Amino acid sequence: MFFKKIGSGSKVVVGIHGWGGTNNTFKPLEKIIPSTHSMINFDLPGYGKSSKPNNWDLEEIVDSISKELVGIESTDIDILGNCSGALIAILLSKSPKLKINNLYLIDPFSHAPWYFKIFTNRFIGEYAYITTFQNPLGRFFTNLSLKKKKNEGTDMTSSFRNIDKETSLNYLRMLVELEGTSIMENINCIPTIINGGKTFKAANESVNYYNSIWNNLNVIKIPGVGHLPLEENPDRIIEIVFKK
Repeated sequence: MFFKKIGSGSKVVVGIHGWGGTNNTFKPLEKIIPSTHSMINFDLPGYGKSSKPNNWDLEEIVDSISKELVGIESTDIDILGNCSGALIAILLSKSPKLKINNLYLIDPFSHAPWYFKIFTNRFIGEYAYITTFQNPLGRFFTNLSLKKKKNEGTDMTSSFRNIDKETSLNYLRMLVELEGTSIMENINCIPTIINGGKTFKAANESVNYYNSIWNNLNVIKIPGVGHLPLEENPDRIIEIVFKK
């Protein structure tokens, strides 16, 4: 599994990108990570430079990430999960192979909005995905429809230009299957949700769910940014996650 390590500090933050992303999701942080920290950013299996998994099974994928991390000697490990990567980060934090102190979740969803479920429909899902994300015109209109959820100049579909369709749709299907389960409960670390002030309604509503299952949840809202705080206000993310 491919990963990129930035910095040499003893405190380790592990970055887990979301749907359609790669390790480059965390690129805005690279030049401003404090010297006390290092960051390990993965390409999840099937994304970027990581090969596809043998099985599209989320439990196996999470276990493969934990095995990659076992070699890290420091016990001072935090995880930063972005968007749907936040859900994978939650599952990773429960791995018996790891000791996680803090769990930072950027705009996590507790349920997929209805419009995402269109892409998992066995009759029209692939066609809808191709039209929306693998077509330049589709990406343009998708960005236009999301203008209230982002700052001017932010492209919310750019990462989908070169993403393998099978990989993208399989991750979406696996994440949708988590709905209605109790798998997110009983974590053993301190969770913090970071939401953009202009993010999706579903992300804001999801905070209520996480509050109901975690009694130690911290919630931070960043005013003036949308669904992509990493791009729109990386300095604030550094302040929160790296305690700068």
